[in-house]
Amino acid sequence: MKKTFIIVLGLISNSFGQQLNDQAYLIEYKKAVQLFANSQYEQAGQKFAPLCSKNYSNPMVPYAYFYNALTAKNKGNLYQSRVIFRSLFENYYDWDKINEARIIYSELNFSENYFEEGLKSLEAIQDKEFEGLKNDILNQHIPKIKSISTLKELYFKFPTHEVLARNLVEKIQANRYNSKDDLEISDMLTNRFKLKEVPKGKTTNKSSSSSATGTEAALDFGILLPFNVNDLTNSVAANKYTFELYEGMKIATEQLKTQGINVNLHAFDVKKSKYDFQILEKREGFKDLDLMVGPLYPDPNEEAVEFAVSNKIIQVHPLSNNLSLLKDGNNIFLMQPSHLQQSKKTLEYVSGLNRKKTVSIYFGNAKKDSLFASIYRSEALKKGYTITVFKKYAGNLQKLLPETGHIFIATDNNQGVKFLQSVSYSKITAETVCTAASFAWDKNQSNTFTEHVSLIYPEFVAKDKEHVRNFEKTFVEKMAGQPSYYAYAGHDLILFFAKMLKDGKDIFKLNIESGEYTDEYLLSGFDFSGRIKENAIVPIVKYKNEAFEEIFR
Repeated sequence: MKKTFIIVLGLISNSFGQQLNDQAYLIEYKKAVQLFANSQYEQAGQKFAPLCSKNYSNPMVPYAYFYNALTAKNKGNLYQSRVIFRSLFENYYDWDKINEARIIYSELNFSENYFEEGLKSLEAIQDKEFEGLKNDILNQHIPKIKSISTLKELYFKFPTHEVLARNLVEKIQANRYNSKDDLEISDMLTNRFKLKEVPKGKTTNKSSSSSATGTEAALDFGILLPFNVNDLTNSVAANKYTFELYEGMKIATEQLKTQGINVNLHAFDVKKSKYDFQILEKREGFKDLDLMVGPLYPDPNEEAVEFAVSNKIIQVHPLSNNLSLLKDGNNIFLMQPSHLQQSKKTLEYVSGLNRKKTVSIYFGNAKKDSLFASIYRSEALKKGYTITVFKKYAGNLQKLLPETGHIFIATDNNQGVKFLQSVSYSKITAETVCTAASFAWDKNQSNTFTEHVSLIYPEFVAKDKEHVRNFEKTFVEKMAGQPSYYAYAGHDLILFFAKMLKDGKDIFKLNIESGEYTDEYLLSGFDFSGRIKENAIVPIVKYKNEAFEEIFR
């Protein structure tokens, strides 16, 4: 966690609080969060400060308090940060993230030698989930107290903490001259806590360590992909997607350096075998990774999940949208939205078109297509839609049943072109929603996509963005070829999760659950708010003005 902080701009007038309705408040809050994520702390503080008023009833107000305190902390104004934290505790004591805030507040106090206040903050946290983190903080800071009298005073105020007792005994035993009372205290505590010699060189998590020393610790990301570097039977072309994914990641790390965020990428060749992962577990320092990307295949992933959970490592799946991957841990994330998420967002989009609540659903031969169609049907029924058609599409030009609501098609192998021709042939003017995978993008003509065609397109890249053009230029210089979706995905994954982790794992959940993050990303961005572990952004695009444009997410 960083030791740099931001100036907070004081108190807010009641009149300002009355000027923002809930929607306007949320817009301003998201702008402030984006600035914070981009390490623009001065501007973030200016945005957050007027949002911190208990006169607001918006549920994001305690989040604004928290980030205002953190931006003050990140600029170096520790006194102001503590003041804002105390206001948060007083006004929003039942906030569901209050324990995360108390963790940060305790570290603030310990770092400035306000030991009693730091201990009070930790004692206020009763949730067992935080026990490990509380112990890490205590083991990091209490040994730095050199004064026997200070340790005695703290111990008698907080007599249940073994770390206080242990360090007090160590200081007494290391002292050449002790009073009779101190020796009796040492014997009493040794017996009470059954103290043994403390192993030397004990370390704590990197988050606490970096915060205590005031240094900027690098993030360590393990990239567990099937590079197949020792398999001569695999051509480079066969693994092109892996290397593009990784190259995009490397470009992101260079970009992050300019923002003061250092990320070390550790690439490991993990293919389809459990053994590929098992040999990594024995490597020194492997358990200290902050984040793992992959593995991509089931067998090594089964091993990786258990390891990640036991060592509190965040795991990200870059390509899969399979929700079953999330069942084993709270720190596992999918970059891609699931079929369920895509169905919900698409129906939300369609409902805004004010069409009749009927839908014709078609799907291709692949299992994933019929699965997507089934999920879409289930969600449509929940929303009160009548299912006009639910059938497999054979891939040929055919007469379709009439539809006045909307049509949904999930297929591949470029069957989307034939399907849209069938829609036109059947003189249907209803909105037709297709998966982007229904088309072979190197073969399609622009006139394929009429004004009544929308695409569900998680892989969409707006090529007119300046930072997209800059990325493509850098990629071409390095790889002598144009990037594919995998390069964009690799870049965005590293950029996003590094920014979420830059202030430490302690508040990672707060950062990632704070809403949409869309700026700077080559794809459409990320949204893990609402405590979900899959990306909730589902880009829906239309062909307009000789280019695809995102019209809904």
